[in-house]
Amino acid sequence: MTFRSRLAGLKACCLHRLTSPTRIPSPVFSTEPCRIAALIATAVAMTATITLPATAVHRCESGGKVSYSDLPCAGASTLNIDHAPPSMHAATTVDIHQQRQSAELARLQQLRELRERQDQRIRDLAARGAAAREKKCRTLAMQLKWRDEDLREASLKQEANARKRLRRTEERYREECR
Repeated sequence: MTFRSRLAGLKACCLHRLTSPTRIPSPVFSTEPCRIAALIATAVAMTATITLPATAVHRCESGGKVSYSDLPCAGASTLNIDHAPPSMHAATTVDIHQQRQSAELARLQQLRELRERQDQRIRDLAARGAAAREKKCRTLAMQLKWRDEDLREASLKQEANARKRLRRTEERYREECR
């Protein structure tokens, strides 16, 4: 059996198998021919995607004509081609990308500085509030001490009023300072 006849039989079998739900035994191969065809197609596709490694390029001059080859010729000079220079479009794209990144960085730094200023304002307000509260508590403690002295020095007639003032000052001190 020739290769063409086998290929024709394989093609007919695969086409019939795709269109028909029943299985027809193949006279060409004893195994499933469609599976073999799929394996062959996969192997061909994989080898087609393999790239060859880069090689040196040789410049040859003969009779005033210049030719380039991958094989060296007598008196040939070798050119090393690493990479093509980036295109202007790629350079502009990189510049635009860098400009966007630097603008984003500047925006984020401004936000960070703004938050730091706001946090500092909050800390300053809290410190001022704590200082004012501390001053008020010292004032109330001093008034409490004075009311206690007034109660001890009060006459019997003034003692009830002195007790009332002392009690009220103690309540204010407890409420605001503890």
